[in-house]
Amino acid sequence: MKHVTVATRGSALAVGQAEPMVRFLESKGYEVSWRKFSTSGDQWLQGPLDKQVGAGFFTKELEDALAAGQADLLIHSLKDVSLERPAGIVPACIPHREDPSDWLVTRPGSPEDLVIGTSAVRRERVLSQLFPRARFTWIRGNVQTRLQRVRDGILRDGPLHATMLAAAGLKRLGLDLSGLTVRPLRPEELPSAPGQGALLAEARADRPDLVEVLAEIHDAMAARCVTLERQVLAGIGGGCQQPLGALATPQADGTLLLQAAYAPDGALRRAEARGTDDAALLKAVLQGLGLS
Repeated sequence: MKHVTVATRGSALAVGQAEPMVRFLESKGYEVSWRKFSTSGDQWLQGPLDKQVGAGFFTKELEDALAAGQADLLIHSLKDVSLERPAGIVPACIPHREDPSDWLVTRPGSPEDLVIGTSAVRRERVLSQLFPRARFTWIRGNVQTRLQRVRDGILRDGPLHATMLAAAGLKRLGLDLSGLTVRPLRPEELPSAPGQGALLAEARADRPDLVEVLAEIHDAMAARCVTLERQVLAGIGGGCQQPLGALATPQADGTLLLQAAYAPDGALRRAEARGTDDAALLKAVLQGLGLS
């Protein structure tokens, strides 16, 4: 029996979203052990992420462990992964993508001038256009913690009426949202972070067996879409805390719809393009955002 050590962040969401891939590996005859990490991003709870974040803020500790031979396979949320892959690490698979949208979760009876908790500059700058009377405050912690803060209606001795959360995480955790109002944001309102809702498995380069077996659950269309979204991110200089949303969606006629929103200076720019040529889609959207 082959052995594989899987590394993830230690949160309930990170472990839960990795479990289907682990069960798949076990079904293929692998003995699996876990290594769970608390990353720099998990430990930073003292302020908004955009003031502290650097490349690999949520992934560096995992990639270091892989490079040091302490793990064989990493399973990440793709949106947290830096654009540059460290030496000795290869992509293994991107499985089926969960719902990439953002949900606004609100306490019933909240006023129109909402106080919204978010640590994502993308969400704050785009939502400020949708909800001009809203005020924003930073919030940190796992999904369950953020939901409890909204239920309590208080954050750091001030009011809290709502927070923005990724639909993918809420669905994967199967959390009880009773007593709260949920408003899904459409892509034309708030395009998701590049890669949101998708997972990425990365393997050590000396474990080609993992790449081979995980190819069975690789979703080529999901990979195409998130690659295009991350190319938009690369076009503005990279970084997972950029005020950028980008979402590529397959259409019934075989085309892709690429939608993006970018707010580098408070002024919101939007662009979209539709077609079958990914390079042309990328060029059109970057031009629409004023980036090329």
